[in-house]
Amino acid sequence: KAAVVNELVDLLCRREREQDENQAIGLLVKAYQETREYRYKVRADDIRMKQLNRQLRVKMEAGDPAEAKEQYKEKLRYELKVFKDRLRHYPSDMRLRYEYGRRLFQAKHYDEAIPILQEARSDPKTRIFCSLYIGQCFYKKGYYDQAIETFLEAIKGHEISDDELGRQLHYWLGRAYEEDGQPDNALKIYGQLIQWDYNYGKGDV
Repeated sequence: KAAVVNELVDLLCRREREQDENQAIGLLVKAYQETREYRYKVRADDIRMKQLNRQLRVKMEAGDPAEAKEQYKEKLRYELKVFKDRLRHYPSDMRLRYEYGRRLFQAKHYDEAIPILQEARSDPKTRIFCSLYIGQCFYKKGYYDQAIETFLEAIKGHEISDDELGRQLHYWLGRAYEEDGQPDNALKIYGQLIQWDYNYGKGDV
């Protein structure tokens, strides 16, 4: 049964046509209801998230910021629900914890995001990314000392200083120094950033 369902879903999703994808989602939901095997629901949700991402891309390309913003909110609401549900089924999966925490940050739920991302740091593959979001949560809440400490620790643990992740960590460290009333430290960090990329942050630096 599983092989037949998966094969049908593959065929329906091949052309990325929404009508066919909706049919695939219907098949997967039915299989989940009949068997209670969670992997069917996971795949159905994956297809729906892909659709929402595609719809957002179309709205952005159409050049209507208001429409794109509403589409982004819908996408984020759905993804929050999906990853919260997945964590309920797989509570020890730190990658899922990171994905949920990242979306909590995007939804500006900083108090909820911080502990989730702190737990997710136990996965070495996402540790530095978790720290980037945790630091930004502290920054958004006005806890600049904690933000600075988080960014400094992450920079120390990140091997490639000037890759995109390294630059983001330095950028937010500079911002935190600036807001904390440490302009000399902020200028030092910004100076390093413009050596790497003069137009970093679209010239904001």
